[in-house]
Amino acid sequence: MLVDKLLVNIFLVFVPLLVYSALSDHRHMKHAPLLMGGVLGVSSVLCITFAYIWYGLYWDLRYVPLILSVLYFGPKAGLLNITVMVLVRIYVGPESIQVGLLSMILCYLGPFLVRKRFMQIKGMFLRVGINMLMSIWASMVMLIILLIHSWANGKLDKDEIELIKIIFGFGVIQFLSVGASSFWMEFSLEREEMRRKIRQAERINTLGELAASMAHEVRNPLTVIKGFLQMVQSGLEGKNRRYIALALAEVDRAERIISDYLNLSRPQIGKTELMDLSGMVQQIVLLLKPMATKQGVRLYTELRNEIYVHTDRNQLLQALVHVTRNAIEAAEDGGRVYITLAIQEEKACLNIRDNGKGMSQEHLERVGTLFFSTKEVGTGLGTAVSFRIIEAMNGSIRYESEPGVGTKVIILLPLAQETLLAAEG
Repeated sequence: MLVDKLLVNIFLVFVPLLVYSALSDHRHMKHAPLLMGGVLGVSSVLCITFAYIWYGLYWDLRYVPLILSVLYFGPKAGLLNITVMVLVRIYVGPESIQVGLLSMILCYLGPFLVRKRFMQIKGMFLRVGINMLMSIWASMVMLIILLIHSWANGKLDKDEIELIKIIFGFGVIQFLSVGASSFWMEFSLEREEMRRKIRQAERINTLGELAASMAHEVRNPLTVIKGFLQMVQSGLEGKNRRYIALALAEVDRAERIISDYLNLSRPQIGKTELMDLSGMVQQIVLLLKPMATKQGVRLYTELRNEIYVHTDRNQLLQALVHVTRNAIEAAEDGGRVYITLAIQEEKACLNIRDNGKGMSQEHLERVGTLFFSTKEVGTGLGTAVSFRIIEAMNGSIRYESEPGVGTKVIILLPLAQETLLAAEG
């Protein structure tokens, strides 16, 4: 019976998902696409092995692992899955192999074409919905190929009612299997992300406790050193005075590093005030324009006026200056940086986009973590602090990037009531 075989297939589909859950406890499996493509390929092979053969075709759930491998682990994982399936399909039985190969290619193309959009979506239910749409695509491909195959072999007029029942039952089981397996994948990914955040929080807390204990002890001698250097500087001229100025600048830098570490653990959001965000962005552009001109980078702005937020001006300025400076440095000589400000979903939406070298998916996932930087000289501390400041303001910051294209930073902040009233008026 078809249903019995498909129930066995459902079990075989969930085996690699259990393997994924087990292995992801020890390593980040999203960075092992070929390994997971091979594991899911074995699942597809087992589905073919336990297929229900009817009308000269193999009825099984081989495309469920294929859809998962392409959407979650990339095109290479999907190609490995297909390669394994083709080899086993030839070994099991070469009859109708052309039909099977065409079906595999078409079922691969659907997830391949939507994967870029799929990776940008954050909502679990929407991602599961895309998986289930891909199962409908696979079922339609199989139905069309079956009808063409049956018509070519003169079997279309036989057992039409039975054929319709089989197709409908198969489509429903495949649809539900993709939905259940994608839910499992989403829960596994969510658990993996939660573990990553817990580890990051533990590191930040440890660093915060260390920074807090050291700040008082280090700042006191720095203050004394700075005071004496200023006294000495007032009585010097020429080259010696310039050396003292450099020493003072380094003392200031040391104080800023200490403040950054303290902000990383506990961002000090002080007195909040009503602030025109477009005015702040214009101030940042004016502040960083000499740096951009020196590097041959052009700044473009498109700002909507009367967007107000209640926030700590100095802290937000620190975060936005750092993000904008990073974009200028990434754009390099002859590059461009675009800054846009608008309202999106009743929030202030600030986009900072450059046309620099961009980042890989692996680097993108590490942005904002401690001690990660794509620059040759850098600790990533400033970016981590910017993340913490924006989050402390009940906002969000997200990076989107593509190698060779550039990077886009999307910052969302809660709007002040004055902006909402002005928009309604």
